[in-house]
Amino acid sequence: MTFILDTSKTLQVQVYEYMHDKIVNGKLGPGTRVVEQQIAEETGISRSPIREAIKQLKSEGLVASHPRGGVRVFRPTSDDFKYLYECRLSLEPLAASLAAERSNNIQLTEINELLRKMKDIMEAEDFEHMKKLSRKFHDLILECSENPFLIKMMNQLHSLILFYRNIILTKTSRMVEGFFEHEAICFDILNRDAKSAEKHMRDHIQKDYNYYLEQYGYN
Repeated sequence: MTFILDTSKTLQVQVYEYMHDKIVNGKLGPGTRVVEQQIAEETGISRSPIREAIKQLKSEGLVASHPRGGVRVFRPTSDDFKYLYECRLSLEPLAASLAAERSNNIQLTEINELLRKMKDIMEAEDFEHMKKLSRKFHDLILECSENPFLIKMMNQLHSLILFYRNIILTKTSRMVEGFFEHEAICFDILNRDAKSAEKHMRDHIQKDYNYYLEQYGYN
């Protein structure tokens, strides 16, 4: 992400977005030091907005103060990974169930159109684009749940979910499998089958978790 000053946003927001992108997309790897002077040189932004942006990243769990001083990008442990997926396994199946019950016709059309785009992108083997559409699919289902408390809880986890997906999900075979799992969830929502939507979403999240454990040896 090349930094280009945007006068429509505050400096704090701009530097936050710049750093957030670098972290969740792996350009600043786990354990990497976050150096204010370096960020200032890259962006041309003064230290004060940078410090505020770092505070926001800390609140989201993407960076943390190091015992020996300074700030570093969050380095996840196997337990961190497990705890995050425990939350996802509880919250996202509920969102899918509620989406099947509450989605309006406009939302159902949007879900169906998004799935069609995902199929086209998958067939074109544009897997980087596929990641973005997959994220949008999950976000849209959450929005369709029409439950503001559920949305708030998931939004608090949003940055960490992106972080994990982008540093761990690298195999295209899992992305292809994931598309067909998304397709099943979409079918359930379109057919107002809340029970099946909940089950298929739980199976999808569990398969992601199992896949990660197999690939990276967490236990």
